[in-house]
Amino acid sequence: MTHKIICYGDSNTYGACGFVGGRHAADSRWTGILHDSGLYEVVNLGENGREIPSDRWEFNELADFLRQEPDFDLLTIMLGTNDLLTMVRSGSAKVAVRMEQFLTELLNTQPNVCRTEQILLIAPPSTVLGKMAPSSAALDEACRELGDYYADIAGKLHIHFANASVWPVELGPDGVHMTVTGHQIFAEEMKKVLADIF
Repeated sequence: MTHKIICYGDSNTYGACGFVGGRHAADSRWTGILHDSGLYEVVNLGENGREIPSDRWEFNELADFLRQEPDFDLLTIMLGTNDLLTMVRSGSAKVAVRMEQFLTELLNTQPNVCRTEQILLIAPPSTVLGKMAPSSAALDEACRELGDYYADIAGKLHIHFANASVWPVELGPDGVHMTVTGHQIFAEEMKKVLADIF
């Protein structure tokens, strides 16, 4: 039996290559690796530059898509990196508030579309920008802090949670986007998480 998983995220779900541009091959992305395992049917809804939705049309866009996929088993949500990049002075606490508001809105206004047991919140891999510019080390720390904040949100809302900020994921020269090896490592960690859910 295969489980249908919808993966909603930013460029690291989309599979962006970073500085070199373009997109990793489908079978090299973590979503594609999971799909090719034969255990999961994976729908990739990653989008470059996506932040945590805060506008009504963004909620409606996701809800409309989920309505078209009534048989899905799990919705993974991995967002927050771009929010930190644009809200660096606000820090991880402010980003976490935005995530909680988004998830609460999704669950409260779309109860027939997405239930708590169908959501997996993933704290994104921690950036390593500080290796290139020491002034960016605070951003890396804020990204790591998201894991603790997101764990609290998941517990409060009774949804599934995974903390990819502590996974040994390899990032490319830009310090943000996963390499092919990084995607492979991420996929292996995800298999463990999904085995516990299903």
